[in-house]
Amino acid sequence: MNNLDDYEENETFTIHLDDVDVTIPKHCPHRHGWLTHGVINRQKKTIACPLHFSQFSLETGERLTGPSCGDLVIVVRERKGATLGK
Repeated sequence: MNNLDDYEENETFTIHLDDVDVTIPKHCPHRHGWLTHGVINRQKKTIACPLHFSQFSLETGERLTGPSCGDLVIVVRERKGATLGK
């Protein structure tokens, strides 16, 4: 059986949010719930894990609520032709 401490995230997906693309891991760092099935709140710019409802900022990757599990490593890219800081 695999040890969860040996788990390493190497798969990501991208969320198109306003004028940016946010690339995040496919799995939550807590119990590896599928963030691809998570609930995205575009107004608050968050994603909630469907497994234990940990909520993460799509701007910083910070865990905002839910079980203590660390933050997400995210990459935010401005979309071509978009303007940041409206």
